[in-house]
Amino acid sequence: MSVTVGAIDFGASSIRVCRVTFGDGPPELEVVHRHAHAPLHDGTHLRWDWSRLVAEVERGLELATAAGPLASIGIDTWGVDYGLLDHRGELVEPPISYRDPRTDGYQSVLAHIGEERFFRTTGLQALQIDTIFQLAAHDREQLARAHHLLMLPELLVHHLTGVVTAERSSAGTTGLLDLATGTWSPALADAIGIESSVLAPVQPAGTPVGSWRGIPVHLVGGHDTASAVLAGAQHDGPFVATGTWLLVGREQDEPDTSAAAFAAGLGNELGALGGVRLLRNVAGWWLVEECRRQWGDVDLDELLAHAALIASVPIGDALDPRLLAPSDMATTLADLAGLPDPTDRAAITRCAVESMAASAAQVIASLPGVDRDRPVHVFGGGTRSTLLLDALARRTGREVRVGPIEAAALGNALVQALALGVFATLHHGRATLVARPQRVPEEAPSER
Repeated sequence: MSVTVGAIDFGASSIRVCRVTFGDGPPELEVVHRHAHAPLHDGTHLRWDWSRLVAEVERGLELATAAGPLASIGIDTWGVDYGLLDHRGELVEPPISYRDPRTDGYQSVLAHIGEERFFRTTGLQALQIDTIFQLAAHDREQLARAHHLLMLPELLVHHLTGVVTAERSSAGTTGLLDLATGTWSPALADAIGIESSVLAPVQPAGTPVGSWRGIPVHLVGGHDTASAVLAGAQHDGPFVATGTWLLVGREQDEPDTSAAAFAAGLGNELGALGGVRLLRNVAGWWLVEECRRQWGDVDLDELLAHAALIASVPIGDALDPRLLAPSDMATTLADLAGLPDPTDRAAITRCAVESMAASAAQVIASLPGVDRDRPVHVFGGGTRSTLLLDALARRTGREVRVGPIEAAALGNALVQALALGVFATLHHGRATLVARPQRVPEEAPSER
């Protein structure tokens, strides 16, 4: 007997609605709807086109249900971004993108909180994009209208079901969750002048939260990295989740808030089904995609093919905060790496790929207690690029094992399958995922 669930997977440049069927063999995943998107500037802020994204989700669900019955629906998106609901349950304004420059002054907020205190409380390294710093910069009048603050996965859950909730892994990206208690920190909320009452109760992945047209909706790993790691990583082994960012780290049972982890820039992101991901964010395919946009959306396959012909290039630091949202990505990369010609597209592209691989290798080397012989598991849209896979193997000195391209959607679906009783444990669910080939054709990497 087979069970099919609907996995809605939002990446920062593409959303996907998938049907995932669990039967006797490996799960079968079909992307029934895909929609490319990007934030839009409204003259004041860089915002997500939320009404369009919601419409595309509904279109995808229509297609998914037309293809056959669904036993459940789950939603994951990128972290840190949020929406505010008024007393009627309607959006106060469209969500603002984490790349908006309103958080440029976040260091003053962090100084008020204390960087080490922030790390000990939340387990996270302080990043400009964190929800806490976005809220500190949010218009006070708009905040005053908010009855609820929902992270984007739960904002979509609310749209489908009317339920107000928060899921552990997406709440964990805010910088407002106390790592020790698993609940919101009143002290951190107070530090940025928001009422704790606007923050929804935190619930675990697998919790049923209403229904859409009679189909049960379950919380999953709302943060897409949490879902992707469920499908792509191996416990205690190093991983690279590829997409807009490279999320580089390992899955482990207990958080690490030691002075050494703090000094290494490592953060503890909460797992969908317990444990943490000890990791760092490395600038990923955003580097290449921003250059492509700057160059008039040139063909990516051709760009990567030309980049592969270059013998060597200097590299930059893909951990550098200047890469978050530069006005001229190609020139910024060239300056960071010391490239002489910011108009040499092949060299800039090769520099971007090598830089992200070198920074990923640096993070893996900083992970405490990782066995030198353990392979690195790489999954997500970037696994389509042999140029990146080769660079990771060369710069880490490790075997590279390639996991699923649609890792976030599969992890999303695995949690639903556990909630429905298809699998007794996550171990049983993971065992159904067959090994992927070590090399795949060179195509445009899709972002999670």
